[in-house]
Amino acid sequence: MTFHELLMRHGRVIGLGFALTFLSSFGQTFFISLSGPDIRETFGLTNGAFGLIYSAATLCSGLLMIWAGAVIDRIDIRLYATIALVGLAAAALGLSLASDAVMLGLSLFALRLFGQGMSSHAGVMSTARLSAGIRGRATSVAALGFPAGEALLPTIVIAGIAILGWTGMWRIAALAIAFCLGLGWALSAFLARQGPESDEPAHTSGLTEAGPRWIDILRDRRFLALVPTMIGYPAIVTAYFFHQRLIAEIEGWPLELLASSITVYALVSVTVAMLTGSLVDRFGAIRLSHFYLLGLILASVALALLSGPALAPIFFALIGLSAGATNVIIAAVLAELFGTKHLGKIRALAGALMVLASAATPGFIGLLFDSGVGLASIALGFAAYLLVAAGVTFALPDSRAA
Repeated sequence: MTFHELLMRHGRVIGLGFALTFLSSFGQTFFISLSGPDIRETFGLTNGAFGLIYSAATLCSGLLMIWAGAVIDRIDIRLYATIALVGLAAAALGLSLASDAVMLGLSLFALRLFGQGMSSHAGVMSTARLSAGIRGRATSVAALGFPAGEALLPTIVIAGIAILGWTGMWRIAALAIAFCLGLGWALSAFLARQGPESDEPAHTSGLTEAGPRWIDILRDRRFLALVPTMIGYPAIVTAYFFHQRLIAEIEGWPLELLASSITVYALVSVTVAMLTGSLVDRFGAIRLSHFYLLGLILASVALALLSGPALAPIFFALIGLSAGATNVIIAAVLAELFGTKHLGKIRALAGALMVLASAATPGFIGLLFDSGVGLASIALGFAAYLLVAAGVTFALPDSRAA
């Protein structure tokens, strides 16, 4: 199937996936962290204290995603997406109205659950159930919403905070999410009148059986071989993005350079995502799983060994190499290893582990910074872990190679 035929036949599902991954930006670390210094100042928090609150919120959302993510196998994905976006809009509004640390924590929890958790899960799952041979390209297009948000939103957010303050910016974010949800339902109703939808498994699976037990998935050696890379990427990238303004201060990067470098990251991510989708369809995701962390490894080494303004775009571009491949490869690897019948439940567990991993690093790294540990030491430690994690993936069985 050509790329044009793919878009013509599965365009509605791919479009839904793109919209959801883009809107998940409002609950992603890169977006929240842009107002991090203002939040810390408002509530009188240190880097470590804010990081611990954020980590606790992310941890709780990750635990709940084990259940919430599996629900997608049993209900229409459009209903699931609606719940996610309503919750995300409410969370954004709640953060702007938070008056104490408790409300701050609850708002961050909701942002992480409905944004990074449910919205991104629905966006990827909208295409991950498509058949082998087209799954990689379809998922890569749907996943373009992630870098699109990362490319477009930082500059807008920084300008919005300067004009409206951080609370005003979050209220505008809530309105934007609500507007997109209404527009999506209106567009869905319009398209439904134009003709019947193709028979696509992404809309609803109609499953009633529970599927494999959580403990059986966790005992599966194939799943265990994926865990080090699955948790390594989100944990480390979350740490970098959560502390991006602190890193910029350490390295002497102005905010304008930081914002433009994140745009470079997003552009690289888009390019790699499109290429990865074609490579997955051609060679299989398992072969590619051995190498997709290379960009993040090089980024960590560069951060430890280099300095100066030129480092900023290099650092974020290298992260983009891994970012563009991650969502496509992980979803496709799980589909290749376990099939698509209960993919929502299996990916929900994988996603929960990834969220839990991302919960650990903001607070932990913040405490390291507070205690005087240098940025170079932290980055080299990240690189060492990623090398070991990539080596473990060679234990995965590759049926396509056989």
